[in-house]
Amino acid sequence: MDRIEVLRAYTRLVEQGSFSAVARELRVTQSTVSKWLSALESELDTQLIERTTRAMHVTDAGRRFHLRALAVLEAYDSALDSVHEDPSALRGRIRISVPEVFGRLHVVPHVARFVQRHPGIAVDLMFADRYVNLVEEGFDLAIRIGRSADSMLRAQALGSTDRCVVASPGYVRRRGAPSTPDDLYSHDCLSHSSVLGNTWSFTRGGRTNRVPVRGRITANNSEATLALARRGLGIGLLARWLTEPDVRAGRLVPLLEDYVTPTAKIRALTPPGRHGTPRVRAMIEHLRDALAGL
Repeated sequence: MDRIEVLRAYTRLVEQGSFSAVARELRVTQSTVSKWLSALESELDTQLIERTTRAMHVTDAGRRFHLRALAVLEAYDSALDSVHEDPSALRGRIRISVPEVFGRLHVVPHVARFVQRHPGIAVDLMFADRYVNLVEEGFDLAIRIGRSADSMLRAQALGSTDRCVVASPGYVRRRGAPSTPDDLYSHDCLSHSSVLGNTWSFTRGGRTNRVPVRGRITANNSEATLALARRGLGIGLLARWLTEPDVRAGRLVPLLEDYVTPTAKIRALTPPGRHGTPRVRAMIEHLRDALAGL
């Protein structure tokens, strides 16, 4: 058996959790994937995946082997990439974790162009606002806004985004517009529970004021917060790239414009050893160029 192909099938099986999905991806039969796994377990004399008619479960040994197999495949793919001096000859798969809203609006279009430019590249895009474990979950790259939750990861700046305070015209007519950040305490504020929480920061004249805010609704999704602000249910502190269309259309009005809110850095995070592969490096450079003017 081709051990590289078997390792590739095994890693994808762990990541996708489906024999049929891996078979379709590798263009082999489902029984072939099953035979490869059985042969691999026989060679190792260890059960890697527990299988029933309804589910599969990766054993502890299987997870350890998955990490080693990823390293082997990475080295093999890197060796293949190294023989191609022409960047257009990049090949291999890139598994990327992206934030749900920012990823859909600002990463997907640029990834699409990258794939069109490099026919030998395949991409797995996984949308999640949580901080995934890049090593354990087999990611080559994560795009994140804000600070990294793991100091072991290599972080590279791709750009930054401003935030702004907004509300609907209807809300402002009913409740008035805050004149200072401290006025927010008497308003309904729409908190993003997984980003800024219930304390917002404002700077003016070199002085920063951290203001506790409150409201009847919190959400962990910025598009949901945007929709709530449009409906007049409160004041939101959101990324400018998300609010600009609504501000231009008059659906939202900017507030507290004399104050500066914290910018959020956009970063590319890579696990140890992954950044140096030509295809990952090329993807990061492509996204840096694309997002620089955001």
